[in-house]
Amino acid sequence: MNAFLRKLAWLVNRRSKEDQLSKELQFHLEEEAEELQKAGLAEDEARRAARLDLGNVGLVQEVTRAVWGWPLAEQFFHDLRYAARTIPRNPGFTLVATLTLALGIGANTAIFSFLDALLMRSLPVADPASLVVLNWHVTGKKRLRYSVVHGASGYFYDDSKTGITSAIFPYPAFDLLRKSNDVLSVLFAYCPAGN
Repeated sequence: MNAFLRKLAWLVNRRSKEDQLSKELQFHLEEEAEELQKAGLAEDEARRAARLDLGNVGLVQEVTRAVWGWPLAEQFFHDLRYAARTIPRNPGFTLVATLTLALGIGANTAIFSFLDALLMRSLPVADPASLVVLNWHVTGKKRLRYSVVHGASGYFYDDSKTGITSAIFPYPAFDLLRKSNDVLSVLFAYCPAGN
């Protein structure tokens, strides 16, 4: 909590804190130069050695600002101020950027809504967990041509446990399953669009 309050105080009193930081760095440089002068160096050489010992003053100030404040928040507010100044100067660019963002956000929202309705929400049935998909398979070393399905247009896959498997049924097989259905409450089939 103390770190949060310290950083908040830095934001509120930034100008006075910056002045204090500059004065403190100058004080350390002068103290180091005086000690080096007492050790026998000339004044110019002592100041140069003190600056070399402390390092780059600008870098020290940047590191201190990063520790004392919130650099990401400060950069964000600087970017907002810059945007507020440049948007009125470039109305064409502003219009194109706004339209691009609107189209991108709208497209992402539409795609997510579609996929959410299709994949993530359960189906509008009383008990979605009780839905099953019927598949048939050819086990062992048999080939597809030796199965009961002699011709079908669709997707077959080779499963390590069940062998050649598919959810494609010829209509006569579906009709037979529907008539002799004692297990399922409802049996329906679908045909993909375009076939």
